[in-house]
Amino acid sequence: MPRRVAIVGSFSTGKTTLAEVAAPKLGLPLLPEVARQVIELGFKLDKDATVETETLIFLRQFYNEMQHADFVGDRSLIDVMAYASWVLENQERRKEFALWDTCLDIAKFHLRSQYTHVFYLPIEFGIVLDGLRPDDPDFQRDIDARMVNLLESNDVRYETLTGSVEERTQALIDAVG
Repeated sequence: MPRRVAIVGSFSTGKTTLAEVAAPKLGLPLLPEVARQVIELGFKLDKDATVETETLIFLRQFYNEMQHADFVGDRSLIDVMAYASWVLENQERRKEFALWDTCLDIAKFHLRSQYTHVFYLPIEFGIVLDGLRPDDPDFQRDIDARMVNLLESNDVRYETLTGSVEERTQALIDAVG
């Protein structure tokens, strides 16, 4: 049986830390973080992103997930959709939005079956600045609310993980097996 583990949540909630600890313990590959790859190509993220950027991130994330029967991902299509929804709500609609509309069609078809385990990390810590994340708690909360809404409105089964890295890791390993 495949093990496709998605760790979701707003920025600075510990997704990468948890994924980096859990993946080797589960013997699963850790998917690369697409957003960092897109930045290296010269694209802007978060509040400065465009519909084209969000489409690129979605397609790269989808491709990475399709390449592996088993994985741990500290990002998922759920994350991509949460950020993209903010970006698109804050821009005037133009013909290029059709690119994103197609991504939504793909996501809705795959979202419930894409992952065997989804773990949601709520906001528990202060924002850790890393040169990528914005220092904006309101934006962090907005993205968090969008994540939960996506999970619930798409009937995605998920487990909330809280506590220390060790507590979260143990809960994840116990659930995935």
